[in-house]
Amino acid sequence: MATPPAGPTRRQVLAAGLGAAGAVATGGALREAWALLGREDLIPGEPPTLRLEPEDWVTTDDRLSFAAIGDSGSGGRQAMAVAERMARTYAVEPFGLVALLGDICYYGSIEDRFEDVFVRPMAPLIDAGVEFQLAVGNHDGGLHYGDESLREIEATLDRLGTPARYHSATRGPVDLFFLDSSEPGIAEGGTHTQLEWLDDMLASATSRWKVVALHHPLYSSGRHGSTERLQDLVEPILVRHHVDLVLAGHDHHYERTVPIDGITHVVSGGGCKTTGVRPRRFTAAAASTLEFVKLDIVEDRLVGRAIRPEGDVIDRFELRAREGR
Repeated sequence: MATPPAGPTRRQVLAAGLGAAGAVATGGALREAWALLGREDLIPGEPPTLRLEPEDWVTTDDRLSFAAIGDSGSGGRQAMAVAERMARTYAVEPFGLVALLGDICYYGSIEDRFEDVFVRPMAPLIDAGVEFQLAVGNHDGGLHYGDESLREIEATLDRLGTPARYHSATRGPVDLFFLDSSEPGIAEGGTHTQLEWLDDMLASATSRWKVVALHHPLYSSGRHGSTERLQDLVEPILVRHHVDLVLAGHDHHYERTVPIDGITHVVSGGGCKTTGVRPRRFTAAAASTLEFVKLDIVEDRLVGRAIRPEGDVIDRFELRAREGR
């Protein structure tokens, strides 16, 4: 397991003062702190106040509507704008599930921040009975894996009602698999228990669609870029079992790949802040923007749309369920 770096972490710098003075007080350089804060969503915003019809969605054996959003945990103005668009989308196209693609809490512990970063922005969807399931992100555990990180993750899962750090769920015609891509067994060496679990669960899945959600993207043209270790360890399992779609966050932009070994990869990390993206050969669509993704599945057809807070669709894509798996 990697040794945490000396000095204050990114979370500590921001939590200490949410400004340059706080960074200096914790030993950070002013120039570095200012650049860091320029990427953050620190201006307060008003939470959405829409009243939505509870449980207004339709889920059947061949139909499911759900949303996906990553890196939403600031509680600031931009997070509120994305959350409001999610609520407005529900009002005309209801969905019963949100796949949280990690990092639902920045700038402090979930015990202190849960109301601000999750309950206030998502209140209309929570009140409507929408289910939330988390793919654990690096910020959800305080950046460095260890006992303290695991306690933070467990507290987050408990508050959301997510059953475990990695788990599966069947909703309508879809088998969903939520991974903890920060676990050392995937990210940094160590035991491969989660990989063995994923292999077994995908092998026994019987639904028409297979969707995997995790925080770190296998393929990304953004600031962090592709995660080579996941390509080495996870991708062969996904390819072997004919997964249709992989949803990820971590990089704060939107991106969709061309099919890679039959799998479409989507990065939806624009839940509250943005960083740049430079399309690569595998990129089908990309934009540095706030957004979330709405996914509608009817029988063998999946339609995905990346939606900005203003309501415009920046990307629309269609997949067909793969036959003969």
